[in-house]
Amino acid sequence: MDQLRRGHNQEIEMLTSKTNTRIKALQDEFEQKLELNAEALEKSKKISVNLEEEMQRQGQIYENSIKKLQQEIELIKVDEEARSRNIIKALEQEVDTQRNMIKHLEKRLKITDLETQEKLSRMRLTYEERLKGVVPHTVREELEETIAALKAQSVILEQKATLLQSELEARSIGTPARSKPSPYAKKHRSPYTVKAK
Repeated sequence: MDQLRRGHNQEIEMLTSKTNTRIKALQDEFEQKLELNAEALEKSKKISVNLEEEMQRQGQIYENSIKKLQQEIELIKVDEEARSRNIIKALEQEVDTQRNMIKHLEKRLKITDLETQEKLSRMRLTYEERLKGVVPHTVREELEETIAALKAQSVILEQKATLLQSELEARSIGTPARSKPSPYAKKHRSPYTVKAK
């Protein structure tokens, strides 16, 4: 009976030893897997942190590039606006200069026309007074014809001056010049006509 009990106890001890050995092996395997998982988790965390840092760095680079591009566009815009203002100002000054020149020429033409008409009138009156009763009628007619011819030449000169004036106006506004009749020639046209000899 004792021998049977001892055999039974030995079997229990052997089973217990095997069980403990198996449990120890399972514990070691679990601890090893747990350690590997912890290492993998730590590596994943590092990769995640690195990726986040890289994303932040790339985002900052992109943001800086956008800001730089916006600044460059703004500088170009300001420069173009300044250039446009300068061009417009220069064109306005050129137009004002041409306009003043035209006004000056118109004033000179008017003065010259009035002076010419006045001189011719004085000359005619002077010659008529001097030659009245002294010069034959035919000679007087020739003198009157000469005066009328001079007046006609004055009108032609005025028309040429008007053509030059219209060319100046065309240059100032950038359109082809068109000749137009002189307002002074029309206003002060000589009442005399050249008589055919």
